Amino acid sequence: MLMDKLKRIIGILLFLCFIVAFTSCGEDFPQEVTPNETTQTAENEISEEITVLSLNKEYISHYEWYKDHPEMLVRSEYTDVTLDKSMEKKYPLLAQTLTETSVMRKRAMEEEKDNFIVTATEEFLNDSEAFSTYVSTLDVQVRRADSVAVSILEDYNSETERSFNCLNYDTESGKPLALSDVVTDVAKLPSIVEKEVINRIFQGDSAVETAIPDYFKNTHEENITWVLEYNGITFYFEPGAVAPTNFGIQTATVTFAEYPDLFYKKYTAVPNAYTVSLPLSVPFYTDLTGDGRSEELVVSGNYDPDGRFYYTLGINSESSSYEVDWFAYDLNPYYVKTADGDSFLYVFSEESETEDRQMILCVFSLKNGEIKQVSETDMGLLYRGNNVFALPTDPENLLLYNYEKGSSDSLFRVGKSGIPEQKS
Repeated sequence: MLMDKLKRIIGILLFLCFIVAFTSCGEDFPQEVTPNETTQTAENEISEEITVLSLNKEYISHYEWYKDHPEMLVRSEYTDVTLDKSMEKKYPLLAQTLTETSVMRKRAMEEEKDNFIVTATEEFLNDSEAFSTYVSTLDVQVRRADSVAVSILEDYNSETERSFNCLNYDTESGKPLALSDVVTDVAKLPSIVEKEVINRIFQGDSAVETAIPDYFKNTHEENITWVLEYNGITFYFEPGAVAPTNFGIQTATVTFAEYPDLFYKKYTAVPNAYTVSLPLSVPFYTDLTGDGRSEELVVSGNYDPDGRFYYTLGINSESSSYEVDWFAYDLNPYYVKTADGDSFLYVFSEESETEDRQMILCVFSLKNGEIKQVSETDMGLLYRGNNVFALPTDPENLLLYNYEKGSSDSLFRVGKSGIPEQKS
């Protein structure tokens, strides 16, 4: 029974990986671009201002019961991200790619849900006392979205495992990016990643020292899971891939600052202010203190699967920690970097499961790596209708909704203290 569940989970992940292969074919694109053409032609245009893009996020959920029985058969929840209509005319090829990917993502999740319902019903009728709900969630998170590149992290969870899939696109062409499009010498990556991982937790472990080079040697470039960030590239390794399985998912960030010659200049040009969507309980690496060295930032929450809510919130950096009792149906953390160089953490907590998903916003200062809460307000992402919300990609132009004031004025910027300030 458990093996059947695992097979279905693997099937959905393979289907999602097929998205990458589909979008890389290039057959549906009206113009042909060679792999490094966009990189090479753009290196003389770095002086142009890099702008942040606007995207929308859709929330889709399905809950299935057997008649009036209190035990839920299936809980399927996923999100989807597409380019905002205000950007479609400027970046038509990217809009087309994201739309096609969205269609395939939804189809895959709906097929998984339908298969779950059939199998879960059979199991429930066979032995309702031993039955446990079939659960799967897929959260699509934007890691970078500017006029150079758009990068997306797909965070898939089931009752048995968690895995990641990454999608990286050139903004102008809409084409998927390969590692060799971004990195000048891919052969240098294994030793750099090995250093990043071993320096953190595996010093002196000879088995781990060989596992990382072996991984890169035995894994085709197209199958390496990586995402292009604003400050470098981050690799995701499934449990057991480069470290003992009990250590869980491993990540490693190779930064532009530490390895400037390793990257094509086009992709190292980033906006002065940006936000990054953070997966829960997975390290995010960035310079929190301004010393040029990346530090680990982790946002986590303890989850009650029966009540389906989070009852604690935890935030940890290398020099500070914060934990508090919480109550929220979902946690949506975003790392925020302002043009002044300040760092904040925005945590949107969903207070209800209604269609408009009413939220509160908690703002934390990350100055010098110290975590301090600076505000809690009845604010959330701007609701666009039909379970779609505006994503907070640009700290200078945040589309938010103030539940307390019920204001129609929705444009804000991140203030000096980190608290959103309404723009006139």
